[in-house]
Amino acid sequence: MSHGLRIAVIVLLQTLALAAMIALKQRTLDTGTPIVLETQPIDPRSLFSGDYVRLNYAISTLRLDQPGSDQDFKPHDRAYVVLKPGDPYWQPVSVHHQMPALAPGQVAIRGEVQYAGDSLWNQETRTSEKVRNLRLRYGIESYYVPEGAGRALERPAAGEKISLRVAVDRAGAAGIKAVLVNGRERYVETLW
Repeated sequence: MSHGLRIAVIVLLQTLALAAMIALKQRTLDTGTPIVLETQPIDPRSLFSGDYVRLNYAISTLRLDQPGSDQDFKPHDRAYVVLKPGDPYWQPVSVHHQMPALAPGQVAIRGEVQYAGDSLWNQETRTSEKVRNLRLRYGIESYYVPEGAGRALERPAAGEKISLRVAVDRAGAAGIKAVLVNGRERYVETLW
């Protein structure tokens, strides 16, 4: 095989790999179950990436005292969080090492354990509670927005609530479909 043909094959394989990654993300957005998650946006600016919103979800830190949850998690473990519909946000039911059987109307979102601990700060009582808990990442912790829009999402006006519509596929993979302000779409994600 000539040198030029080898380079062409390598470039073709790399292009196909990138196209497959985009197609898989688009498949999740198109076929996944749409859910709405409560967020707490932070750090909206990167000198290299432009404006973005770093997201922290209400389901990013979970207590393991829910019935049916697995207990023996370590950092970097895969975890599946079972969610049920709530009004307006989806709520955690349990956390598992493997994809669990789901009841009708439930979804399982796949995450990676960042931290597993035995105490959790309670904002209401301002005390530390002795409870097994996890800090998780789902791969949807940042969202790029048009130039100049990051600060508006980081510091919403009085009475504004930022949430996200996320698509979760059958394997637990998640992708951001839309940023919502007071339940209305502000930014809609399209890959194509």
